[in-house]
Amino acid sequence: MSELHSKNIELDTDFVQALHQLNEAQASAVKLTEGPVMVIAGPGTGKTQILAARIGHILNSSDTGPHEVLCLTFTEAGTIAMRKRLLKFIGPTAHQIAIHTFHSFCNKVIQENSEYFRRADLEAVSDLEKIEILDKIVASLPKGHVLINFKSDGSSERKSLGKLFDLMKQEHLTPDKITELSNARRAEIRDSDEFKYKRKSGNFKAGDLKINDIKKIDDKLDKLEAASSLFSRYNQLLAETSRYDFADMILWVAQLFKENESVRQRTLSIHTSGRVPRHQWFTK
Repeated sequence: MSELHSKNIELDTDFVQALHQLNEAQASAVKLTEGPVMVIAGPGTGKTQILAARIGHILNSSDTGPHEVLCLTFTEAGTIAMRKRLLKFIGPTAHQIAIHTFHSFCNKVIQENSEYFRRADLEAVSDLEKIEILDKIVASLPKGHVLINFKSDGSSERKSLGKLFDLMKQEHLTPDKITELSNARRAEIRDSDEFKYKRKSGNFKAGDLKINDIKKIDDKLDKLEAASSLFSRYNQLLAETSRYDFADMILWVAQLFKENESVRQRTLSIHTSGRVPRHQWFTK
């Protein structure tokens, strides 16, 4: 084992072995520690190992302390795996590193800064509450509405709406933008050779549009536009109950940090043992 400067942090032999086992691209991701770095990797490619090794390398090669590192991941399983890996690399010091899921971190930030979101009683929406809100929207649709399937109990419509609203928030899509994209798609398929007969077929001659195929896509786009028009109603119902969803957690905090540097610095300081983190890593 070797000491990390004068901070009394020891690296386990597992860390040294891990560094030697990295390929060229992985080693570059570990050792390039200045400025933002994006690593694109699929499942099972060693992302946790690389990030843990990267943190160990930072602690070993700089005057950064473990309390100055913030690590965010998408799942609780990811936080546990990261903590275990770091414990193998640097021992009990790993407990000084701030490791959270994106959502748990952002939820804490919202709760600690509710005054910036104009409500003091804000709470994350529960799964049951979200279902109730979506069911309320579906139940309010009139008979004959394009989204109503009379063979369904409403659960499929609710799930579809939930997925769409999450996507709209994540991708910053508005109903107007979806309509714009939908119209572009309608025009695209009518100009595409894929939706035109290549040779005579029944009453259709070569070059005629495949009306039935186009209608199927038009029907899907009609439903998409109709569903997106309910987005504002969904957000209104969330606001009326002082709730925010998982997508809001990240979007609200990202916007707050962007607009208010003092809040960002103070918040990061609180969640990294009293000092602003010098290194922040994010992983799926």
